[in-house]
Amino acid sequence: MGAMMGHLWEHVRPADFLDVALVSVFVYVILVWLRERASRALGQIVLLLAGVFVVARWLDLYLTTMVFHFGAMGILLALVLVFQHDIRLGFERLSSSRWLCRPQAFDSSLTPAGTVIESVIQMSQQRTGALIVFPGTQPLDRHLRGGVPVDAEISQPLILSIFHADSPGHDGAILIDGNRIRLLGLYLPLTSQVSRLPYGGTRHAAALGLAESCDATVVVVSEERGSISIAHQGELEMVQPDDLHERLKHCFEGASGPAALPLKARLADIGTKAAAVICAVSLWFLFAYQTDTIQRTFVVPIEYRNLPEGWEILDPKPTYAEITLSGAQPAFAMLNPAAFALSLDIGPVDVKDGQMNLAFWETGPNLKNVPTDLTIENIIPSTVRVDIRKKTREKPADKAAMPK
Repeated sequence: MGAMMGHLWEHVRPADFLDVALVSVFVYVILVWLRERASRALGQIVLLLAGVFVVARWLDLYLTTMVFHFGAMGILLALVLVFQHDIRLGFERLSSSRWLCRPQAFDSSLTPAGTVIESVIQMSQQRTGALIVFPGTQPLDRHLRGGVPVDAEISQPLILSIFHADSPGHDGAILIDGNRIRLLGLYLPLTSQVSRLPYGGTRHAAALGLAESCDATVVVVSEERGSISIAHQGELEMVQPDDLHERLKHCFEGASGPAALPLKARLADIGTKAAAVICAVSLWFLFAYQTDTIQRTFVVPIEYRNLPEGWEILDPKPTYAEITLSGAQPAFAMLNPAAFALSLDIGPVDVKDGQMNLAFWETGPNLKNVPTDLTIENIIPSTVRVDIRKKTREKPADKAAMPK
């Protein structure tokens, strides 16, 4: 075991830890996105394709591996076309994250937070149906329909009057953004996952539908039972009036803190992070950790620089060199042979007119841009010698005799 660990540490670079960390973050974002989607079809298809590819590589299934190599672009294009809505939503969530925002202090006794909470509790006691939308970081325009602009200050009489049974807009939702009621009479998208509605009717289906489409928070008051529910991040949960202050904290802070997440969500997040790290480490062992040393030979052109004006290099002169490098397979995968440079600096020529000068270089020290992970095994030629002489002035051709 000790020998195995020692062999492992010999082939692990500091850059590999950064590589695994970046892949872990990338995998974590994908897993969170797939976990929060109402439809699991995209995740199931991606996991199935990934599993088939790993098995094909492990068992050396040549034909299946070639299908993946040559059909990767077609598979990717098909996934984009079929799941374009899910992919667009994922990019919206990623670009609108507020990881760097600092939450502000929350005091439910102050307006508008206290006013909204007291209004919700009173409507619950009176069994008045209500839908209240708190926007998150993602745009809501393409998810909402209808609506009447209000742009009014939050007050308890106004909220109660909007959701009164005789009000024209009581069946719709209101949008609260900051300290003001922006819109009323909004229509929200209904969820397609009816099985996730153990209770409630159209209002609850609308609240869950919007929570599945973006990161908004929707408060629902049931007209039949007087219960209070909160829809957020694709989940619908019934809450007690005493818990409203804590559960709605992120709506008025402008950022969702850990206290706003239930214990089940926190445990799921820890499991997702662990799964992302395990997946990244597994991918590194599968594709990056290769200890076999291989050799490859490259042809590199030779360039001659700083040739003094009026001088020339006599033929034959070497125009290319063959370079043999050794290293692990991942190092060659990141290699760009076009970046190699074998540049020979001729410099000043200190000879008398008309005489030839012999220039001499060792090619090894003049080879540039070789990655540190690769070792130079051989260079042919190992030395370069060329003859340099001053250009001879050509005699003008005799003028042809003009016909008489």
